[in-house]
Amino acid sequence: MNGVRKLACGLLCFAAFAAASVVRADNVWTYYAAGANGNPADAACVVHGEWIIKTSNTNPENGVLWLDLIVSAPADGILDLRDVVLVGTNGKTVLNNVPVTSLRFPSNTSKGWDSANIVEVYANNLASYEEPFGRSGTANTRLMHLASKTMTAITGRYCNLTNLVLNMPNATAWSVSGFHNCSLTNDIAEIVHPWLRTIGNSMGALGAGVTGTLVLTNLYDCGGQGIFPVGVSAGHFVFNGTDFQTQPFRGASGLRDFELVAPVCTNFNLGYNSSNVTNIVLDAPLVISTHNKTQLPLVSRAKSSVWFKNAALGIDVVRAMVSGVTAVASNQNQDKYCTIYCSKRMGWKKLASPLEGAYEPALAPDGCFGVLADASGNRRAWMVHRDSPHDERPGFVYYLR
Repeated sequence: MNGVRKLACGLLCFAAFAAASVVRADNVWTYYAAGANGNPADAACVVHGEWIIKTSNTNPENGVLWLDLIVSAPADGILDLRDVVLVGTNGKTVLNNVPVTSLRFPSNTSKGWDSANIVEVYANNLASYEEPFGRSGTANTRLMHLASKTMTAITGRYCNLTNLVLNMPNATAWSVSGFHNCSLTNDIAEIVHPWLRTIGNSMGALGAGVTGTLVLTNLYDCGGQGIFPVGVSAGHFVFNGTDFQTQPFRGASGLRDFELVAPVCTNFNLGYNSSNVTNIVLDAPLVISTHNKTQLPLVSRAKSSVWFKNAALGIDVVRAMVSGVTAVASNQNQDKYCTIYCSKRMGWKKLASPLEGAYEPALAPDGCFGVLADASGNRRAWMVHRDSPHDERPGFVYYLR
């Protein structure tokens, strides 16, 4: 039995090794030093089938490959640089299947990348990605899958794409220089990783076809504008900074659900262009009533809700946050357009006006303890009790005698 197990294990290991070898063998590129016999270019280059790409500052024996000018490209336009291994010579030593562990694209478009017919790009082991495609806006590239274990920021320029997948687990900053003419159609989770700490700009320009939920679990700086692409319907932010001064909803016409967890936030301004957001959850215990510039109006043409998990804000702040809700006069027999969920144990009851008339008690949702009225007395929203994880409940004291 042990012999059978050893044989089976050996076969499995061989099969795995063979499969890995096939993958690596499929992407062998030949490196030619400048002036080497058979070099098809007038400078150091790498060759794979019809691909001929010049290189610069390359150290092939150590797995460093910096791409430069494109000399030749195949008709199918598919550039696959995943798990590249190098053979050939660097002019001194023979390269024997050296794996590329540090791959760089050129930093500008004077290298001929726009003019080549490059429709799809796949690359991993990236050391940097700059602007090889699309500064002139004429690039043919439509699909791009990039991966890196060493890049610390999402950088570069992206044009004309319909599909973009970024797998860069150590990139904590979003600092791309721009998205232009993109019509991306994939889920935002394939593009934006949740562990980003800082966001610069251009995320909202990913394109109307990007869908899904934007999740950011370790955000410290949200300085850009227009974080949500038009097609993204939900967002979940854990903000660990103290100053949330930004306009994430600019152009976010598809956004409906948004949750913000901000445990140490002391300056809070989410305003501008949030009129389509219908459900908001705010968990920011240290946000206090002095944040009177907070603006988060809710949609007026559909039912909407805000759940405050934190302690009560100032009345002016809360009124401002629902200022976009259509007011309902007290003598009209119709429902309110907004519901504020909050805990009576955390000071919210003081902000509520009592239910009035015959219809308000009848129409009020379960748990309703009043309505929020604006400064003119217009009754904007139901106020409904909901337990908060931050509730201070009275404990029990046991006396032993």
